[in-house]
Amino acid sequence: MARGARSAGMVAGLLVPLLAAAVAGAGSALAIDDPTRPDARVTHGPSCHPGGIVVEVVAGSVPYTVRLATTRQAAGEDEVVLVAQERTVLRTGDVAPGETIDPRLEFTARDGSGVAYVDELEDYTLTRPTVEDCELALSPPPPPPAPPTASVEAGATAPAPGTGSAAGSGSEPGVAVATSRSPRTTTTSSGTGTTGTGTPSVTSVPASTPPAVPALAAARAPQVASGGTVSLRGAGFIPGERVDIQLRGSDTVLATATADPDGAVRVDVRIPGDVTAGPAILDLVGVDSAVSTGVDLQVAAALEPAGRTRGAVSLASLIAAAVALVGTVGALVSVAGQQRADRRRGPIRTA
Repeated sequence: MARGARSAGMVAGLLVPLLAAAVAGAGSALAIDDPTRPDARVTHGPSCHPGGIVVEVVAGSVPYTVRLATTRQAAGEDEVVLVAQERTVLRTGDVAPGETIDPRLEFTARDGSGVAYVDELEDYTLTRPTVEDCELALSPPPPPPAPPTASVEAGATAPAPGTGSAAGSGSEPGVAVATSRSPRTTTTSSGTGTTGTGTPSVTSVPASTPPAVPALAAARAPQVASGGTVSLRGAGFIPGERVDIQLRGSDTVLATATADPDGAVRVDVRIPGDVTAGPAILDLVGVDSAVSTGVDLQVAAALEPAGRTRGAVSLASLIAAAVALVGTVGALVSVAGQQRADRRRGPIRTA
């Protein structure tokens, strides 16, 4: 019986602390939703602007003293006595740039019950940004980079190897030339009168005048023959990046260049010989930046090699001249022979 009594006593001794802990836990759980206690929330923390932590406190049904304390001022940085249902704001002092502040709220009931507790505000250990961080955050963002540009070097187009410009063009191969013409006039008989000499009068009638050539016509796209070469300049790329040159509408890379420290490139590009004559665009594409720009061109059909054409003309001219010369010599020989035969026969006598 004594052994059983001791066992029962041990069980009872273990149950008492467990029950006490359960009651305490229940009391804490009830305290969380206790309408007599104040409610608090942090509304502002340290930032690039002067100030510190701001806490809004709303009283419950029992008056409380609420103190906002920090690790730098354990005695409290702000304090207020709340009456029932009152609302107020507590603030810490300014937080220095780079300083970390760890706040907590201390509550003490003023109804004589002696209830006191602390809210550690564990989620609100905050650090104010440094001056450098604030300058970076508040400085205006850098302007977006200017779009890339590209152009054809003046006079830097060349015909395909073994070709020449058309005769009488008056320009270098591959260079566009703008021309203008004066209005033409025509003469027509009026059919309504004559001059004093009986000659029908003539009236000068302007022909239809072609539209004026705009000034921009001289700045049209440069010309390059199929198979010819054109020199391009580009700017606005990332220094050191690869720039591919492609004919728009084709994935074939015609040439590549590397941007210099200023983001500029210069590259000679050969136009494929099978490109159809007409307008075309060469695109300069930055491989790293993915930016691109285009250059307008006017592709001309490849010309016949100048040497071959001149040779053919010269040979034909020589053959024609030789035939003519042979014919002339033959005629002269025939005439000379006839004259000698006539002299041998002597004069012809008549009865």
